[in-house]
Amino acid sequence: MSSRKTLILVIAIVVGILSAVALINYVRGIEDEIAAQKQSVDVYIAVQDIPAGTPAAEALLLFEVAQIPLELRPSTFLPIDGEEQITGLVAGGIIPKNQVILASGQWVRPELVRRSFVDQIPSGQVAITLQIGQISGVGGYLQPGDEVNLLVRNDPFSCLEDEEEDQETTTTADGETVTTVESDTSIDLEELPVEELYCTWGQPARYVFQRLEILAVGARQLVAPGQEDSGAIIPQGGAITFAVPNEAAQLLASISEQNIYLTLLPEDYEAEPLRALTLDLLRGPTPAEIAECLTPYGPDGFIEGDLVDDSSDTDGDDGGEPTQHFSCDTLWVEDEEE
Repeated sequence: MSSRKTLILVIAIVVGILSAVALINYVRGIEDEIAAQKQSVDVYIAVQDIPAGTPAAEALLLFEVAQIPLELRPSTFLPIDGEEQITGLVAGGIIPKNQVILASGQWVRPELVRRSFVDQIPSGQVAITLQIGQISGVGGYLQPGDEVNLLVRNDPFSCLEDEEEDQETTTTADGETVTTVESDTSIDLEELPVEELYCTWGQPARYVFQRLEILAVGARQLVAPGQEDSGAIIPQGGAITFAVPNEAAQLLASISEQNIYLTLLPEDYEAEPLRALTLDLLRGPTPAEIAECLTPYGPDGFIEGDLVDDSSDTDGDDGGEPTQHFSCDTLWVEDEEE
């Protein structure tokens, strides 16, 4: 046999051996991968159905450790002894029995869990809905959880003299006396004093309640579990639902909805008695006609020092917080008794 043929044979044998080694390694790799996939790992599973809204601290009592194949373990599984990852959260939905417990996806912040609307009514209160227009409802920018003050506007021309009533007494054929009362709705402007002729306030308003809590605006309530709030506020009027005690609901239901006006409150608002408009104010000059007033914040507009500090009027209590209000007290004069 020539040397050339010998060399070719040797090369063929070496290549065969290398191929065999590569094939063996490949097969062993597949076997190792299959063995790894068949490896059992510890996970938490639910021993029974866990209702939506269940706090994690309570749900932990319904966990147990089980072994499942590594290939079946979710990537977001809750590690054993990793309970701190769900501390303070609640189940965002029902977690079925034998379900693997996850660290994310199953748990949400408590405020994001959709509850029954009944659950949102505080104990001792009731929910009442009023139909309020977009303009009267702070332009439609009210949101569930906001607090508002509620005003009611009286009928037009209530600041003028009371209507004169004419009484007429007649006797029927049966001998019964009947008294008929007729109101004189005519107003002789020439006979009115100047302060009544210039009656600026067509619908004098007064506050009925302060710090009313809004439960819902239309169908808007709380954000559903897992749903993100876009933060966009779309102006909306219409049905506004409040949480109030029964007695307050009775009063609210007695007010004509078309006469209701709301004001939105800041977070630091503190309720204090608010005086009603007086007849003197309604018949007198407007703030812009009084040198001490001119603007809602005082004669010079909204600058530091224009608001009145009533901290000295604390009935002798120390550490009382200052109370600030509309500074034009010239307007707020009680009617003089005749």
